[in-house]
Amino acid sequence: MLPGVVGLIQATEIIKLILEDGIPLIGRLLLYDAMKMKFKEVRVRKDPECALCGEHPSVTELVDYQAFCDIHLPGPVPPIDINEDLYELSPQEFKTAIEQDPSAVLVDVRERFEWDICRIDGARLLPLSKFDPDTCGLDPESSIYLYCYMGKRSMLALKELKRAGFNNLKNLTGGIDLWAVEVDSDMPRY
Repeated sequence: MLPGVVGLIQATEIIKLILEDGIPLIGRLLLYDAMKMKFKEVRVRKDPECALCGEHPSVTELVDYQAFCDIHLPGPVPPIDINEDLYELSPQEFKTAIEQDPSAVLVDVRERFEWDICRIDGARLLPLSKFDPDTCGLDPESSIYLYCYMGKRSMLALKELKRAGFNNLKNLTGGIDLWAVEVDSDMPRY
């Protein structure tokens, strides 16, 4: 509910500025307490040193966010087109494959809070949000079995690994959620 309330307020402010009507929140800060469902207004003094609206503004046009945030992107990464069916294993096939492959490396690409709820024994946590095939420490020659919650994020990681030259890759169809249903019924689900 909170993003909806805040978004509605922001949209209303834009409309007031475009129509040049009403009283915009310029010079005021609106605080929203969701737990008490209350609003509080606080007056804010203008900062004379502000780079945007101060006495001598240095920001006079749209910001180059890439330069502003010091983000260095290598350019657009071309999508890798693979037949996902060749890499998908059902939960039972996945279980059998990792049991029969002594060199299997099991990789969980979920976030830490998900890992803390449940995980497949022997897995290594490499969250997709920080995933980099070049620095993840995985051996391109190893058999790598990936999973996430429902199978989508792990497929994204699989494609990144494929692009980086890894070849022996498998993905858990339906993720750990389907694993909990079909393989390990004692596993907590979320």
